[in-house]
Amino acid sequence: MQTYFSRNLLLIYFFVSITLLFSGCSSIPKPVGELASARSQIQSAESIDASSYAPVELDRAKTKLRNAERAAAEKKHLTARLLAKESISDARLAAAKARTAKAERSAQEMRDTVQTMEREIERIQR
Repeated sequence: MQTYFSRNLLLIYFFVSITLLFSGCSSIPKPVGELASARSQIQSAESIDASSYAPVELDRAKTKLRNAERAAAEKKHLTARLLAKESISDARLAAAKARTAKAERSAQEMRDTVQTMEREIERIQR
């Protein structure tokens, strides 16, 4: 008898918890700020040519933003918020990779210039 009562109590608790969880999800506001931030981060990454240096990461950020916008339109605000935040992270990664690649290219150009100048100095000194 006690086991039957405990099991029923557990089931009731479970269903109440699930109901509260789903009703709580509908009260989550639309992630307007996160969506705007994701758009801004993507534009920032594009402005430093991330499409050339980190195309995979930039494309991933754009895809997640589109999915976040779709989720927001379907009133799946929690999903939209999470996807927007992931999009922001991916866009920041793309921008960082682009900056790194540009810095490496610039450093290599400087090394090449120094080597050329050293060879020219050696040639003149002979």
